[in-house]
Amino acid sequence: MKKFLIADCHSIVRTGITYLLKKEFLNIEIDECSNGDTVWEKIKTNSYDLAILDINMPGTDSINLLQNIFAFCPDLKILILTMSKEEIYARIYLQLGVKGFINKEADDAEIRKAIITTLNNKKYLSPGMHIIQSLETTKRTPLSLFNRLSPRELEVMTHLLEGKNVSQIANLLCAHTSTIGTHKAKILQKLGVTNIIELKEFTQLFNHAGLGITKLVS
Repeated sequence: MKKFLIADCHSIVRTGITYLLKKEFLNIEIDECSNGDTVWEKIKTNSYDLAILDINMPGTDSINLLQNIFAFCPDLKILILTMSKEEIYARIYLQLGVKGFINKEADDAEIRKAIITTLNNKKYLSPGMHIIQSLETTKRTPLSLFNRLSPRELEVMTHLLEGKNVSQIANLLCAHTSTIGTHKAKILQKLGVTNIIELKEFTQLFNHAGLGITKLVS
């Protein structure tokens, strides 16, 4: 029997992934979570073949959660399923140790492929990410700008793009406001923008891999 953990703050998403898993596997056990604290408790007390996690659950420090998970259970296979843009965030989370990263807007067949690939202990990259990697190899796209950001800076950037201010982010990540302010300043500097409005405009170029490539390839 295979055992899965699904973590997402939206029950409809958990229900949808459960449906896909039950169509694919005859004999499985599924645990569900809606926040990072419950994920951590489940992983400490259970053994999973695959964990499917969102990185934007409320009240969850996803970077710290993943670091704790891999310190405790380094061989756990994790697939990130999120609305966060693959072309911006996938690489850094793969570097943290997850096996795959896929957007929730992918069709059922692609999500199924991501699940099977990661379950077989192989890295999963979406078709769009393969194109981006190819273009980066030939230095035809500035997507590498986002690679300058640390995992924590990427996480802070996500919250900034959601409209949170420095104090709110500090409370969420249990950090000093000065620390978050420093991360914010570094993010703007590394991406060559001067304020949050410009940051939003810049990241909107990458809403979809194809769109970003079209606008940015020289």
